[in-house]
Amino acid sequence: MNSKNLYNDLRQLLSLYLNKSNTEDLLKVLDEEISLQSKEGSVPGLEKAQLEYELPKGINYRIIFDRAMTLCAKVLPEEKYNKLKLDISELMFFAGEMSYSLEIAEDLLGKLQTTGKYESIQADTILMISKTYWSQANWDECSYYIAEAMSIYKSIKSEPGIAKCENMLGTLYGEKGEFDLAQTHFNNALDYLGKEDDLSQRAMIFTNLGIINTINKDYEKAIWNHKNAVEIFNKLKDARRLARVYHNIGMLYIRMENYDAALDEFNKCITLSLENDYLSNCAVAYIGKAFIYNKLNNQALADAYADKAMELAYKLNDTLSIADIYKVKGMIQNDMNNFELSEELFENSIRLNKDTESKLNEAESSIQLGDLLQKNNRIEEAKIYLAVAQNFFNGLGLEKKTAGLVEQSI
Repeated sequence: MNSKNLYNDLRQLLSLYLNKSNTEDLLKVLDEEISLQSKEGSVPGLEKAQLEYELPKGINYRIIFDRAMTLCAKVLPEEKYNKLKLDISELMFFAGEMSYSLEIAEDLLGKLQTTGKYESIQADTILMISKTYWSQANWDECSYYIAEAMSIYKSIKSEPGIAKCENMLGTLYGEKGEFDLAQTHFNNALDYLGKEDDLSQRAMIFTNLGIINTINKDYEKAIWNHKNAVEIFNKLKDARRLARVYHNIGMLYIRMENYDAALDEFNKCITLSLENDYLSNCAVAYIGKAFIYNKLNNQALADAYADKAMELAYKLNDTLSIADIYKVKGMIQNDMNNFELSEELFENSIRLNKDTESKLNEAESSIQLGDLLQKNNRIEEAKIYLAVAQNFFNGLGLEKKTAGLVEQSI
């Protein structure tokens, strides 16, 4: 496994910012830095290929990206160069290099704040920083930067910018299990977008509304939203976000207990993501497959996918996914009658979900632990966990369910 796919993404970005001559000259310089590794022979079998995927090593391409930015700073106008750095920060975000993404965005923000120019780029950069904190479930920092970006967008009267902030607020509240608030912010985001404004942003909002509709069991609306998003992202050739929508459609089918259809969607998500090294999409789709294979009584494959998901989630420092993996691994061990280990795994999941204020996932892990304790005649202990779950679902007006995994907001 090498990082050639990320280099290709960098090349495409550079071609948008540099003229043809500068692009060719720069790529010749960068190619000198790239050691092309011979490809291994193809591994037969979809499952084996997915499970044997090796994570790209950041050091292999960091030098290339750093050098690209240094060289571009010499030939690009200031405003174009700032936009390029922001795009590279987002590319690193999707590649799972959160610390590098944050480093680039924070460096850019510092320079923008010093000059006091390019307020729109400054607001976009602040929102990029909020995204990295959102991915780590650091809600306070995420909320702070959304408010900072919102203030700038309002001062320059940018309704598309305000829509971006409303969408981010929706994802924040959605992850915390406050779905009514999330839906309000997503609808606000759509209201701020004119009919011709930013198709990509509109598709992101459709995707996030589809997640809320799925959780609320309004599957018809969820399908409508996700299919609209797929159509737009296909039109825009946005493979990163298209893969996320495929994952969320898989989640929809899981909740409908159509596991074959869900596997098809997860495989589309994983295939597209692995082809392009978009790690931030992969862990959650691996969790989904682990969940399904456990439901299909294939505990060996379920555990293999859960372990691979954990490998990815640790690299991404994705606490929400780690908590969900503990839950799925607890379910696997429960079905194998390894009750002591299963209990410990569910407790890990509950603790992490409490730490990140992920109320839906805490409730669903509490159901699993409560059911396990009941099965082992620990009735009084079970009541405590089942009450936590019941109180949460009563507050939402939903029946309790046990198919809740991490949807992937955009």
